[in-house]
Amino acid sequence: MTYSMVMLIVAGTLQLLGIAIVANIIADKILRKRDIALATLIMTIGGTLFFNSVQYLIIIYTVGILAVFMKWRKAGWIISSVAPMMSFLLTILVDYILSWIVGKGLGIYANDYDSSFLGVTLTILVFLLPIFICTYLLGLGIHKVLYRQSTVDIVSRNGFVVTLLMLMTSIITYLLIYAEDLPGFPKHLAMVYPILFITFFLIICIVFLIINKIGQEREKMKKREMEMAQLRDYTVRLEEMYVDMNMFRHDYINILASLHGYIEKADQELLEKYFNEIIVPLKNRNQI
Repeated sequence: MTYSMVMLIVAGTLQLLGIAIVANIIADKILRKRDIALATLIMTIGGTLFFNSVQYLIIIYTVGILAVFMKWRKAGWIISSVAPMMSFLLTILVDYILSWIVGKGLGIYANDYDSSFLGVTLTILVFLLPIFICTYLLGLGIHKVLYRQSTVDIVSRNGFVVTLLMLMTSIITYLLIYAEDLPGFPKHLAMVYPILFITFFLIICIVFLIINKIGQEREKMKKREMEMAQLRDYTVRLEEMYVDMNMFRHDYINILASLHGYIEKADQELLEKYFNEIIVPLKNRNQI
């Protein structure tokens, strides 16, 4: 293995480590530090062994490794699938945007550096480190939004849609990157890639906002249905209370009328008998 190959592996390992860290943030830090280190090591070894034969398919390999590790740590299938893909998409998005900004603004391109120690070091400092920082901050923002209670419920109910959206975006992004290195590909078209990737990101955000809005409307409808059910139950109880009150009033009037009759007749014996047979049982029943 040549010295230049070693330096390229070092740079690639650092990039994979950054992707794993950001994916772990999006997955609510489901992986431990040693899990991230082991996953990065496996991705690096696999990438080194198969890079020449499968080249861009190594992206699928690395996403799969992270997904397996997250699933191993008992993460849900949605987050195990979405977090690695989202991390890769963020890395690609930031990579193209920063490369375009640095290239246009400073006239510095990643291809300007060779695989020497100095060249790789400058590549890490000028490109990889800023890319990681920006991707890390975006990952924190996504985590903050993703793990709100309302968002968690929405993602859980629409997991298939979210996963399919991320998968389709990843495939399109992969095809665009792959086409860029094909012979005869117009290089000027690659200049619009940052705009395309930003558009993809905005589309994902818009779709997610639509799903979020639909979820909120469903919650409102469910809340209204619960309120209507409670109102119906309350109405039924009021009707029952009204019937009971009418019955009580009717019985109360009858009791008073009977007492009034016995009092007018001054029939103490019948009054006591009526009281013991009618009033006392009512009193005992109410106490129960």
